Amino acid sequence: MRARLAIVLILFVGGCSVSPLYNCDTTRSKTGDIYVDVIAEREGQKLRSHLVDAFRDIKFAKKKYRLIVKLSGIERQFAISSDGNAKRVLFVYNANVMLQNSDRTILMNRNISASTVYNISHAHGEVTLSLYGRHNDALLKELTIRIVENIKMVLSNEN
Repeated sequence: MRARLAIVLILFVGGCSVSPLYNCDTTRSKTGDIYVDVIAEREGQKLRSHLVDAFRDIKFAKKKYRLIVKLSGIERQFAISSDGNAKRVLFVYNANVMLQNSDRTILMNRNISASTVYNISHAHGEVTLSLYGRHNDALLKELTIRIVENIKMVLSNEN
């Protein structure tokens, strides 16, 4: 009985110093070396998600960076038909992107944009655009690629 208690006690005490096999810092593994601040609105959440995915596996010389993005969208109707309905719509995402290092020094402060044009086939254009995703992920992914490429260029010059 004492032997069993001793074994259980040894296993219990010994188990206190055991760490999980895949133990990792979840905040670092989510964003790599770049922390992406929260971006307002639904499209901002999607953009942040794309940026976190893009930066997850990129390492920048063991330094930490902070990315601050302010996203805005502009919708401009053109090619208006004789009945007053738009036949084409231009949609532009503008992102003011600021990259800081761990000392809060601003390394990059740029406006980056991506745009697309939609054709509207009939008078119920808003319904058509919403069905096809007026604020679609393809445009946000394009914006993500442009932001990542700009950051890579800035950080490659820093190292």
